[in-house]
Amino acid sequence: MSRLPPRQPRTLYAVTIIILLLVVGLLVHVLRQFETDIRANVQGLQRMLSNETLLRDPSDPYIRFGPLEELVSKYAEHPYLREMTITKLFRDREDVVYPFYYPALQVLRGETTAAELGRYPSPERPASDTLKVPLVARGRLLGHLYVRIDRRPLQGVQLAVGSLTLLLLGFTGLYVAQFRRQAVAITRTTIELEEKRREIIRLERLALAGQLSASLLHDLKKPVLNIKNELGDILAENEQLPESLRNSLQLLYEQTQLFFAILHSTNIERFVRGEAAEEYADVNQLIETSIALVHYERGQVELKLSLAPSLPCILVQPVQLVQVFSNIILNAYQAMNGRGVLTIRSCLREDWIVVEFSDTGRGIPPSELDKIFAPFYSTKREGEGTGLGLYISRDIVRHLGGEIRVQSSEKGTTFTVEIPARKE
Repeated sequence: MSRLPPRQPRTLYAVTIIILLLVVGLLVHVLRQFETDIRANVQGLQRMLSNETLLRDPSDPYIRFGPLEELVSKYAEHPYLREMTITKLFRDREDVVYPFYYPALQVLRGETTAAELGRYPSPERPASDTLKVPLVARGRLLGHLYVRIDRRPLQGVQLAVGSLTLLLLGFTGLYVAQFRRQAVAITRTTIELEEKRREIIRLERLALAGQLSASLLHDLKKPVLNIKNELGDILAENEQLPESLRNSLQLLYEQTQLFFAILHSTNIERFVRGEAAEEYADVNQLIETSIALVHYERGQVELKLSLAPSLPCILVQPVQLVQVFSNIILNAYQAMNGRGVLTIRSCLREDWIVVEFSDTGRGIPPSELDKIFAPFYSTKREGEGTGLGLYISRDIVRHLGGEIRVQSSEKGTTFTVEIPARKE
């Protein structure tokens, strides 16, 4: 039966996923707060630098470099806003006014000034980490602010968000896979439990049928015994009966005797009651009893017996071996559909009594050979078998210290029963 996954790993998965969701949510909040802070600071710069007293009208070339540098220096130690470049419109052109020596650096660019010039965002070639902000006063464009955003402090946070997101996806995938496996296990278990429930109901019916059969046999014996006694008295006391009538009565008397002979030879009453008394038994005789017990299913099957004489008697419960042999013989009859050859051999091999049952039926597929001894497994149609016959038979033989083996092909099947011969 399938076993459900333990509850502890499922709880651990759920708690881990919840914690990861909280951490990822916190980190995403930090990233959003970072962007909010950047926008707020840039907007503050935009408002301050858009003051007409700093850049003035585009037609006025006057620039107040001192206040401009003082204003920008307040952001020198800002954790996110780094170097800035400020431009001013002069009629039809736009020139850099901060840093004020920027034009000179462009003219004197060389090995000593290239690094210094590279510190500032270039209006001609703005990089991906540069924001371009318009400076507008009274609806007039005064210039632009180019500010470089330093995102390095949050690179670790971004990496953590990415890693935790991947980890969260992995745990979610594991949890979903575990949930699906659990759902499949529950479905399989439900189906198996339903099958077991039906088999238990069938076994209860079989047990009830056995009890009814034992009671029925006991009740049938009484009237048949009375008929036998009455017929015997009539034949003994009326010698002058007409020959035809005497012959009919004699035939009826013999039929009643046959009825009791069958009951005695097959031990069917003890078989139904399941009596468990041990006694010394002849295996060959138990084979013949088993054949008689399932004779009704034989049909046109040809029966060949090759029983070794003088087999040692064994101390067993005869009814159990009759159950084993009759079950194998009955399966052979049904496998051959009433037509074929059943060969039964018995012999003594060293210290083992070996009985072989070989039929010419359709055989057992190789994929099912390992399953035929499993409880409740049957190759017969629904309602024709319980799937317990071979399971119980093997259990009985193993209890005696023996074993049942099977070989099968398209030409037929052979069951071999090996029982230890206790010579003492």
